[in-house]
Order: sequence, then structure tokens, then C-alpha cells
Amino acid sequence: MPIADIEQFTHSHHVLDDDGVIFRCSDDQQKWPWLALDPHDPIVVQTVNFWVASGASAARGTLDPTKWTALTQTEWTCGEPGVGHATHGIAEPDGKDGTIGYRLTLFDRDGALVYRMTGTGVVFQNRNFEAWREEKKQAVAEDAAPIEFTYVDGDVVALGDQGVSVLGAIIDGDVPSAPGLITKENGFPPGNPYLSGSGDHVNATHLAEIGRQFASQMADGAVQACHGGEMQFDKFVELSTPFHVTLVPEKSKDDQITVTVHQADRLCATVTLRLG
Repeated sequence: MPIADIEQFTHSHHVLDDDGVIFRCSDDQQKWPWLALDPHDPIVVQTVNFWVASGASAARGTLDPTKWTALTQTEWTCGEPGVGHATHGIAEPDGKDGTIGYRLTLFDRDGALVYRMTGTGVVFQNRNFEAWREEKKQAVAEDAAPIEFTYVDGDVVALGDQGVSVLGAIIDGDVPSAPGLITKENGFPPGNPYLSGSGDHVNATHLAEIGRQFASQMADGAVQACHGGEMQFDKFVELSTPFHVTLVPEKSKDDQITVTVHQADRLCATVTLRLG
């Protein structure tokens, strides 16, 4: 997504000789409502991932606000349970073979590790992104089967009093699966104060929450603590169009769950969460 001249989560950037960027993080919960969640909640992890990476690029002078970018892969490991929210860290460039890439390490106010994260992405350099996206959205909407959608109750996906359900009930079968639907109403403020994004498509933060909600529903509504994970993005998941989440049994076990997200018969993303 392009970054406009808006309030940034990171500040006090200092660019090192090797292009690493030292920074500090905001603790303003009014501006960043997701700070009310646990630091290891996948929503928090992926939101921090986006803002830290983009803030470091801006500090280096390598961020072009007129260009659209897309994350293609990300992986993260969390620190020990009970750490505080990240207050500072370092962002290091890690691009390979012409890609854009980064490594992020963040700490809480006591110096305890909160996250180690990596990411790889692409920049849409020479494409009329908005026109291309409108064409793709229309094609997916036409291919997707219509659905009468019913969301599960929040306690089924361990929401407590925070967040909004984005999945339907799990369909029992040889391989468990569940329908999902994210719209402007349930995937963005004010309807959902914890999720956000460009508004063009379902983004990494939404997909991490999809994985968490599926894991909790598989565990009969039990809270599933997450201490790491990885995601691979193959195609955009479109807003306001149903998608399907399917367990990958051969990659899932007691302390890990892997799911794929398909939309209109296209593999869009693979999400793995390490649990426990």
C-alpha cells in the first residue's frame, strides 16, 4: 500500500552507516487501539511489522509514497510470554535477488525481546495499480460463488470483548474448513478498531487474524497463544467477497496450525501459526 503523510507509529529514527535504522515506538493507545491487545497477538505483530518496515524505509529516504507495495512473505518469532509492548528496535535491509526485504528486532522498555521478524515484498513500479486492481476485483467477484453468510459468535473464536468475528462455522469433513468474509465494516475501524489496512484488499494483519480465529474455533473457542508464525501471499484476497480457510493436516500438530486461504478457487495465502 502507499504511505500517505499521516501519523506514524515509529519515531526518533537514526540511520546507521549500513542502512540499519534505530527507532522508537509510540505507546499512544488512543492513536493505536490495537495496543490494548497482548503484544504477541497476531494482529499486533503484523500491524507493527507494517509500520516499522515502512517507517524505516521513510527514514532511509527509500520509500516512494506514490508507489504501491505488497508483502509476499513474512516470518516472526516472539519473545517470552509476559513481555511488554515494543518500545524500540532496529530495522535492517535484507533484499535479495532484486526483491525488497527487511529484518526487524524489537524490545520492550526493559530491554526484553518482543519480536524478531523478516519480510519480503515487491513494488509495483510501472503499473497503473488502481486500474489493474479494479479489473482484478471485478473478475474475482464474478468467479466467486454467492453465499448466505453467517458469522460465528465471538466466543467461538476466542474474541472475548475485543474484535469482530470474520469466519463462519467450521465445516466438518475429511479436512476441516470454514468460510470467511471480510468487509469494510468488520475489517476496519470503526466497526473493528483493531484491524486496519489500505482498504484495497484483505491484508497481512487480516490474514493473521483469520489464522488465529480458525485455530481457536478448532480448539472449541479456547484462547490460542501464538509465539511465532509465517505467511506466504500468492494473490490478493478481495474485500466483500467470500473466501475459504482450509486446514493443512500434514503441516499442523498440537503446537502448530497451517491453513490455506482460497478465494474463487485461487490459492491466495498460506498461514502458519506456532501455538502454545
